[in-house]
Amino acid sequence: MKKGSLRAFLRVCLPVNGLLSGDKVRPVLINSKLPLDALGKIWDLSDVDKDGHLDKDEFTVALHLVYRAMEKEPVPTTLPTSLIPPSKRKKSAGTLPGAVAVLPTLSGLMAGPAPLKESLRSTPPLASATPFSTSTVNLSPKHSFKSSSPPMVNWVVPVADRELYDEIFKKTDSDNDGLVNGTEVIEIFMQSSLSQTMLAQIWGLADTKQTGKLTREQFSLAMYLIQQKVIKGADPPSTLTPDMIPPSERTADSSSSTGSAELMGIKELDDLSQEIAQLQREKFILEQEIREKEETIRQQNSEVQDMQNGLDRESCSLQDLESQKQDAKERLEEMDQQRSKLEGMLNDVKQKCQEESQRISSLQSQIRSQETDLQSQEEELSRTKTDLSRLQEEEALLEQSLLSGRVQLDSITKSLKTTQEEINQARSKLSLIQDSQKEMTKTIEQYNSALSDINEGNFSNLPDLSEGFAEKENGGFRMCMIE
Repeated sequence: MKKGSLRAFLRVCLPVNGLLSGDKVRPVLINSKLPLDALGKIWDLSDVDKDGHLDKDEFTVALHLVYRAMEKEPVPTTLPTSLIPPSKRKKSAGTLPGAVAVLPTLSGLMAGPAPLKESLRSTPPLASATPFSTSTVNLSPKHSFKSSSPPMVNWVVPVADRELYDEIFKKTDSDNDGLVNGTEVIEIFMQSSLSQTMLAQIWGLADTKQTGKLTREQFSLAMYLIQQKVIKGADPPSTLTPDMIPPSERTADSSSSTGSAELMGIKELDDLSQEIAQLQREKFILEQEIREKEETIRQQNSEVQDMQNGLDRESCSLQDLESQKQDAKERLEEMDQQRSKLEGMLNDVKQKCQEESQRISSLQSQIRSQETDLQSQEEELSRTKTDLSRLQEEEALLEQSLLSGRVQLDSITKSLKTTQEEINQARSKLSLIQDSQKEMTKTIEQYNSALSDINEGNFSNLPDLSEGFAEKENGGFRMCMIE
């Protein structure tokens, strides 16, 4: 990766104390459009020291793996040694005898035994030495002694912690052989977040016989030393003190008569054993440094090989560019020929364009004359439309007048009908009144004639006027009813 691109990424991510958290790296990784499981593997491989953050070198490794994955290359299951940053090689190399060179990821460990830190914090602190009895055992392959009465011995690992460590040991000892190797315990040790150099030193102290495996008591001792470092910050000793030696590897006192002499010999044997153990640890550390140097040399050789491969690729690219240059020259000559042909065709087209321009000019003059005629026709049409609008307005006014006249005519007709009915009623009343008047006149004449007869004293000729009165009354009643 180019340094400029890396600096640009770092400026965007804004590292804190030179470290990038997962929240800051996540947008950069997700922007690659790779599957989330592939990005998770890339994160686990890049976080070499397993601190949950990426420094500049680890971030470079992450981007390199992303680019390779984007080029359809599979994500490796373990980080190749050629990609381990120089600053991480001491921490990433195998630090425990029998352990693998590249530490596995710790993503699946929470389903197994409780994390180491929680286990250590849950145990009570060391208060006092706990008595522990043992029988006669060998101190070294060649020296041993017997005791008739086994004395009480002290061991730094508390009893309560032993029970917890024994539980973890049983779960870790998958083959139930009573021993665990570096591959089986490395995941548990790594949960303490201690450096691998510190874990290697603790392993060397616990593996008292340098077998590359730990017994149950040796495992408890290693867990105790890790607890002391995690909780109290106490560094492990350079050699085990007498109270740190597992009880099964100790020897009891002999009889009182020979005890002091044999104890002196055993002390010398202990010193020799400790010196041998120290030399073995130093040998182990030197071998570890030699392996690191060899790994550095292999990595440098790999880098040189990569540079040689890059040079070969550049040479191939240069040859390809030369070939492309020759092809471009040939294409340029062909294009020159095509250009000559196109220029001839262009001249023909220009001549045709001139002819078409003349035709267009004549057509434009015809169009202008037709536009003039059309304009005069439009003016005439406009005047005609104006007259038509005026006539339509007059027609609308006449229709309104006609409508109002019809309404007035209807009202007048209704009034005439009403008046005619009233006249007819008045005529019928008038005829009745005339008839009544004639009867009244006749009656009056009869009364006058009767009065004349009365005045003359002639009562025999008096007419019967009751009927006339009755008729008059009935006539008057009819007149009243008619009215």
